[in-house]
Amino acid sequence: MTRDSVTLEVRRGTRPETVLAAIREQAPGLLMEEPWKPPEPRKGGRTAEADRLLTPAEVAALFKVDPTTVTRWANEGRLSFIRTLGGHRRYREAEVRALMASSDTGPGDGDAQE
Repeated sequence: MTRDSVTLEVRRGTRPETVLAAIREQAPGLLMEEPWKPPEPRKGGRTAEADRLLTPAEVAALFKVDPTTVTRWANEGRLSFIRTLGGHRRYREAEVRALMASSDTGPGDGDAQE
């Protein structure tokens, strides 16, 4: 049976090393002995270029349309996007390039105006 918690009485001025030693003694395995490391990046053959994110203006320049058209495509579900912490849209460059290769006018059928 494992213990879920440990109660220690620590007096003011007790050295941290003493507290850690008491925890290790009363509850072995409760403390992480090695410092935390962030997880390794995902491996799957994806390159940094494929992970690059584009702004609506950058996507619009590639398709030669107005940035509001890119936003409309995203709202209609024709182009997927992610939101930044600030709420701005970003588009995956690999997906945008794939759409460019499959269509001359963009994600829609005839949406580009001349």
